Amino acid sequence: MKLVSHLPKPGFWMYLGPVLNVLLLLLLFFLLGSNFVIQSGVAVKLPESASRLNGFERAQVVTLPSGNDSSMYFNGRPVTYEELGRQLELKKTEGRRLIIHADGGTPLGGRFQQVSNLALRMGYEVAFATQPAR
Repeated sequence: MKLVSHLPKPGFWMYLGPVLNVLLLLLLFFLLGSNFVIQSGVAVKLPESASRLNGFERAQVVTLPSGNDSSMYFNGRPVTYEELGRQLELKKTEGRRLIIHADGGTPLGGRFQQVSNLALRMGYEVAFATQPAR
């Protein structure tokens, strides 16, 4: 015996509310979440550049603050040079892209060159973070 419902069919308007709710939440998520994509958490004054590089959305970040100390940060956490090598080796499976956030006062010959050479030897693509020219 076939069961037949005598209730009226729900209209289109019943499903419109949840769909609009999900779309609004997705829009809010992407608008607010895009500001935190490549922020390292350590304050540095980036050098200025007129060029823009795309395609490094899910990259690892190494931050080199200015000063004579040998401090460096990998994804916001302080590391030594040896620890940086181990962390880069562990993160190879997540992608081989690295962004170096170096302060404008950081000399190119010291830690900056060491970090970029280490990453290049390990097969990473290296990009240097800059800010738009004023």
